[in-house]
Amino acid sequence: MVVRFRSTTALVLAVMVTITSGCLTSKVAKLITTAPNLQHVPAIVRNQKYAQEYDSLYSQAWRVPVGPPVAEISVATLEPADYHFHYELVFKNLPNGRVSFSSKHDWKVPEPRPAPVAKVKGTIVLLHGYYETKEDMVHWGLRLAEAGYRVVLLDLRGHGRSTGPWISYGTFEVKDLRQVLDDLQAKGLADERIGVLGISYGASMGLLWAAQDRRIGAVVALEPFSNARDMPEELGRAVMPKMTALLSSADFVRATDKAAQLGGFSWKDGDVVAAVEHVTAPVLYIRGGDDTWVAPWHSQRLYDHTAGVKGIGLIEHDNHVLLAMRLAPIDTEVLARFAEWLTPPAPK
Repeated sequence: MVVRFRSTTALVLAVMVTITSGCLTSKVAKLITTAPNLQHVPAIVRNQKYAQEYDSLYSQAWRVPVGPPVAEISVATLEPADYHFHYELVFKNLPNGRVSFSSKHDWKVPEPRPAPVAKVKGTIVLLHGYYETKEDMVHWGLRLAEAGYRVVLLDLRGHGRSTGPWISYGTFEVKDLRQVLDDLQAKGLADERIGVLGISYGASMGLLWAAQDRRIGAVVALEPFSNARDMPEELGRAVMPKMTALLSSADFVRATDKAAQLGGFSWKDGDVVAAVEHVTAPVLYIRGGDDTWVAPWHSQRLYDHTAGVKGIGLIEHDNHVLLAMRLAPIDTEVLARFAEWLTPPAPK
């Protein structure tokens, strides 16, 4: 049994706006595109016990070579099984009138370990947020695996145990995801019923992927942003307003221009609004009403531009972090949508 508590601080996002000396725009440009796991070693890498706990949970784990530019994507699966999964959000009232929250996981690895089976409800790929890892998606992974889905968790380029010196907010990531799916299908771990569930950065990457890959049959996007280029300024000013006050909007434009040059990518590839106009898979958007990091209007804007079948939900009092940690009550809706959208049509 494993119990894991997840931090709710904004520490990792503060790295984006640490602008204490030197050329501010150059420094911000480098922070924007440098791989997060090169800026801060994630727990899955620095803590052997933490890594062993999760590695013992996964049904399989391997690395997929991708590129160009060359990188390796860390991939793991959860086979459908009863993991005796228990998950809860823990709230604590603080003296200043604020409320802190954390999450608690309990699970037990089935013995004997579940083997891959031929008939599963479908394959769901989980995509984590910026500065996070696939382990931050295990709560969704276990929920979906217990519901009968094969779950694929992966570390996006430059995150967790994946490699790559730069991230690109879509240009490289979509190619990576296509190659990972090629590998899954070659291994017999994915068929034509492919779903994607992403959170924040991962949700936006999933929408960009679905726009270019018709193998994606359904997308659940929790709190996605609508345009990658706008996010460094919007997120930075929301998370660290005093520090980003040193930068004008023109400074951020120069910084994002330099970031694209440094990383060798195009911000046009991160225009999620333009992408969803070409998504043929059904999409469910969910946003938090108190989200000040990626405001609820991003999801509404994407919903309005989505071409095909779509739905949208609001958790009224959730902020960005809390919605990312949540299962109930949205898991019921998510499972219902995947069941509907990933069920193959009846033969005629």
